[in-house]
Amino acid sequence: MASTTACGIRARPTGRMLINLILRALPFWIREPLVIAVSLFFAGLALYWFVMAGGWARGGIGLASVAVAALRIHLLRREWRSRQAARGSV
Repeated sequence: MASTTACGIRARPTGRMLINLILRALPFWIREPLVIAVSLFFAGLALYWFVMAGGWARGGIGLASVAVAALRIHLLRREWRSRQAARGSV
């Protein structure tokens, strides 16, 4: 929920605005590699933590992050190839 400041203006949460910027304002060719990089970073972090400290939840989060990154890589690759085919330079 948004809080109200002293002058009556509603303040929006900053994290939500950043996510909206990434999902709506950035073009596909910037957004997708950024999502892939963040997913792979969190996957590496979670899997490292899983190996060092244990805990199946950490391993599951790491594998889910790898799956998200793999799906995004597949979508990005498919889009790249369809754009090349549309231009005729396969």
